[in-house]
Amino acid sequence: MKPVRFLFIILMIIGGFAKSVANPPITPRWAFSHIVWEDSLNNTKGATEIVDAYLSRNIPVGAVIIDSPWSTAYNDFNWDLERYGNPQAMIEYFKGKNVKVMLWLTGALNHKGKDTRLDKCEQYDYAVSKNYGINESQPGHWWKGDGIHIDFTNPEAVEWWNSQLDKVFVDGVYGWKVDQGEYWFGDTIKTYKGKMSNAEFRPYYYDAMYDYTVSHRPEGIIMARPYSHQGGYAASVDKLNLGWSGDFSGDWNGLKNQIDNIYQSAEKGYGSPACEVAGFYQKRAGKEEFVRYAQFGCMTATMVNGGENGAFSNHLPWYHGNDVTEIYRECVTLHESLIPYLFSSSVDNHNFGGSLLKDLNFQEESHCLGRNIFTKAITSAGGNVKFTLPENSDWIDLWSNEQHSGGASLERKYPLSEFPVFIRKGAIIPIRKYGDNKIIDNMGVKASSKTTIVIYPDGKSFETLHLPTGDGIEYVTCQIVYDEDGGVLRMTSEKPMDFDIVIHDVKTKLHKVIGATQWEQDYKSNCVRLSVEGTEADVKLVGK
Repeated sequence: MKPVRFLFIILMIIGGFAKSVANPPITPRWAFSHIVWEDSLNNTKGATEIVDAYLSRNIPVGAVIIDSPWSTAYNDFNWDLERYGNPQAMIEYFKGKNVKVMLWLTGALNHKGKDTRLDKCEQYDYAVSKNYGINESQPGHWWKGDGIHIDFTNPEAVEWWNSQLDKVFVDGVYGWKVDQGEYWFGDTIKTYKGKMSNAEFRPYYYDAMYDYTVSHRPEGIIMARPYSHQGGYAASVDKLNLGWSGDFSGDWNGLKNQIDNIYQSAEKGYGSPACEVAGFYQKRAGKEEFVRYAQFGCMTATMVNGGENGAFSNHLPWYHGNDVTEIYRECVTLHESLIPYLFSSSVDNHNFGGSLLKDLNFQEESHCLGRNIFTKAITSAGGNVKFTLPENSDWIDLWSNEQHSGGASLERKYPLSEFPVFIRKGAIIPIRKYGDNKIIDNMGVKASSKTTIVIYPDGKSFETLHLPTGDGIEYVTCQIVYDEDGGVLRMTSEKPMDFDIVIHDVKTKLHKVIGATQWEQDYKSNCVRLSVEGTEADVKLVGK
């Protein structure tokens, strides 16, 4: 048995033993893409215009959230046809652009409303008659009016609620922005299972939404708060496939507070905490604040962009000028290019536990994205930062290609278009290049329809990659071993592969490369580019 094949088997066995119910679920590939929404017009025109505005500027969009109020009342699951005249046509329009649709909701049913066309939810009386609400179905007040919150500890109430979800969870709709209506219904809650604290009750709500979603659509998601400054932890770690942190202001203080929330979520083990770029409300982001928000956001699970009364102003990068538009495009395309790496890390987190955000440094506001990419948030004006690189490995600056020792303390001033990004020496990173991007270009990746595996050698490097095969949670696992001293690359895949490979720091002038379908050596950047195909590859770099 070949060594790489043996390692492949052993790791799969270990992964099977390591998985526990506390590990996060796999985040679908599409959910790592840029997610946008608006909270100004709240109609078909607003939703389509904001998506088209990004796409027309070559800024990718993976999903759009239809925020409140989209229904006639909270939460009757009837489209407000005065706002959204033909919801299915709108969904089909987005499908044609490969943009997924998500719907906002809470667990409340109103008898007195705010913002919606109708005050009362048509299901309210029925739910009260069946005692489907918490607190013995006595109404309470929340920020969108008065009503009851569904008792998600009651199996019958959950089954009925799911039947309501069925009305709108149609083809083209991939999930929910699950908001926190339950916080406004008391610290101690009467439920089907007896009295419990608000904190004890919350997971029932979020877990029920997750169970419904993935049982109907395995590639579906709930986007909900993992940790929130508004009330602590919400969903269960193993039943939240995309975390969203809100609600924050758009200024420096809002950015710092959101970083703290995201780091607390990651520390708890939530797999994919995301960033709401430029916050939601209160103080709006200025030009520099907006850029630094976006740069931090592209180093989280995904970038979510929308906001109260600012969806068509300060939340749009072009509102701040053409230079900001270009920087924002760089952030989004960088993140988009890294999706194979992010997805593979998500599978690892599912198998072994932990978050996409690792090596958290709360004080310095720095972290690793996966195991191999380090970043430091810039949270004040001027671009001056001090930070410490993680120990136990050397790091390569992806702007300058300078190498630094692990544990090194650095002090830098970054122009508006740059921020700290370093890659671990010894890293093996899968990338699917999306458009022009300075960082991806600096990694030696050329435009290709194929996944590119980038290797930064450090003696012997080994990586297990789980590469997505579609928009959902399906993947192919492959093993990659690179021996820098011997110039030997070995790969084993579950299914035939067709990869481009970039190997850095190859200083020897090569005579030939055995086992590759094609190859070239870039002497200026000291890297070798080659291509491999099949289920196994055994490549040898031969010097002159």
